[in-house]
Amino acid sequence: MGIPCYVITLNPASEQTRTLLQALSDAGMSPEVYLGVDGRKGMPALESGEKIDVPKTMWRHQCQLTSSEVGAYLSHYRLIKRAYVSGAKQVCIFEDDVELEPTFGPIIKELEQNIEKYEFVRLMGLKIRKRKPIANFTDGVHQIVRPERGLLGTQGYMVNRDGMKKIVEYAGNIFEPIDKVYDHFYEYDLKSYGIEPHIILEKAHPTSIEKSNRGLAPVPLWIKVFYPLGKGVRSMQRHRYLRTHADEFYPAEKPKQKPGRSVRMR
Repeated sequence: MGIPCYVITLNPASEQTRTLLQALSDAGMSPEVYLGVDGRKGMPALESGEKIDVPKTMWRHQCQLTSSEVGAYLSHYRLIKRAYVSGAKQVCIFEDDVELEPTFGPIIKELEQNIEKYEFVRLMGLKIRKRKPIANFTDGVHQIVRPERGLLGTQGYMVNRDGMKKIVEYAGNIFEPIDKVYDHFYEYDLKSYGIEPHIILEKAHPTSIEKSNRGLAPVPLWIKVFYPLGKGVRSMQRHRYLRTHADEFYPAEKPKQKPGRSVRMR
């Protein structure tokens, strides 16, 4: 398979990373290590076009992002930006804490042949959502689905050139975790899809990403007062988007059985 493929990791020499690289190679891909941005010891330095928007984070999430959340964000954002600037037509990105399902190879190859139809495809998700089946794979088991809400997680996904462009142009302003950026696809018209059953799974392990301080840090009174209003406005925006693109999302229903094996799926 000719698609550029990267594994984001902070520890390239780890057994976990080496195992995933070998599995991807065995599946017919040519994976490369992408050294992630390490925010565990402090806020990462920003590059041109990147900005941490603290007021917007407070307004939308009543917290501030931690340095490790920003590091994870920049790891994905910069990799997508690099792929886009290089002229890549598509890119496949994995975090180093995943395993491949036995069906991964043939499904990813078939997806690669049709990726121009799908801007952004999660290969797994942590949320079970209502979704519309869009297309079947030739194995008669797997399918592309269009979820009406975000599937949560950045463990593994494929994004085509149109999707890369939208992410690069939208996500330089940093105000929420990167998986939330993908979940809020309706804010910048990212055509977001999923695969069922999932073709990768997340390993059970403790995370190295320190979560935001929501509920712990002081929040200005005006934010507390107007937070429900902002949340309501964003909900209206999402529902307006879904109505505008109703043919793409409906009819939708939850899957009749759990679509993957990741322990944290809910």
